[in-house]
Amino acid sequence: MNRRRTSGTGRKRLAPKKKKAPPKKRPTAKRSASKRPANKSPAKKAPRKAASPKPRAQNRRRLAPKKAKPAKAERSWGERMAGAREQVGAWINRRRGLLERAGQAALLGLAVAAVVWVADQTVGYARTADAFAIREVVIEGNHRVEAIDVRRAAGLQAGSNIFEVSMEDARDRLLQHPWVKEATVFRKLPNRVRVELVERTPVALVALDQLYLVSEEGVVFKRLGVDDPADLPVVTGIASERFYDDFDYRKAVLLRSMALLQDYEGAGLAELEPVSEIHFEGSTGIELFVGDDGMHVRVGNGQHRNKLRRLRQVLERLTREKARPAYVYLDNVRSPERVTVRLH
Repeated sequence: MNRRRTSGTGRKRLAPKKKKAPPKKRPTAKRSASKRPANKSPAKKAPRKAASPKPRAQNRRRLAPKKAKPAKAERSWGERMAGAREQVGAWINRRRGLLERAGQAALLGLAVAAVVWVADQTVGYARTADAFAIREVVIEGNHRVEAIDVRRAAGLQAGSNIFEVSMEDARDRLLQHPWVKEATVFRKLPNRVRVELVERTPVALVALDQLYLVSEEGVVFKRLGVDDPADLPVVTGIASERFYDDFDYRKAVLLRSMALLQDYEGAGLAELEPVSEIHFEGSTGIELFVGDDGMHVRVGNGQHRNKLRRLRQVLERLTREKARPAYVYLDNVRSPERVTVRLH
């Protein structure tokens, strides 16, 4: 059956492809191939000849020949030396400042080395020469401490080199001695040592587990020994354990005792009625036992200076009346000016 072809929608009929014509052979190639012999190889090309260098341009400048240097005349030995001196002098002039500084530094170094060497030799001689052996120890200010004890405490031995002994160490060792308050130790060349002491002054005894010496500064510095002074006021009524453990309590007790002794002396009573005992009686304050018979004086707390002045007035009046009190009470709180006296 024949299908109806519709316009616009039907397939287009492709045109048949044209066959390519075979390439034409070049006639020249055939001729050359037919003329070339079969056995012979193709002819080799002849090598090219090297191009001959171009001739140099005729107008190029030619180099002038070097002129020969005139030969130097040989200098004599003296001229050479003079030239060398001039060069050295010029070099020195250019570096004069640097050379001067270098010379100064070298001289300073030599001087320091010389000083160190001389000092080392001097120290070595001073530490070994017999001329500097200690021959004498001069001691001043010692009243309680024997001279032999001072030398032993300071570590000063005869024959020891005076430069081997440290004066500061000797002073520190002396300050550890209970009687020494201040000490000064210095050399007296070539072979003497001088020691100056300031000893403590005991003004009272404090009764604890044993009797101890108290200085005027309120310092407990030594236990009472056989050769120590015992005719001093004794501070009693102190709690020993509290005294050792409580610093504030100990300081208050000692300072109040020392202040009372000073006021007593200031009132003019120390020579008339020396104090034999200072007793702390709890809340009632301080009591004194004075004179050879141990007269009882109660001063209480506070205003000790005024109370002791009134005590002197009372004692002077009773002395004129040839009377001797057994006790005197100055601790009336309501009437501080009132004095209670009981006669023997």
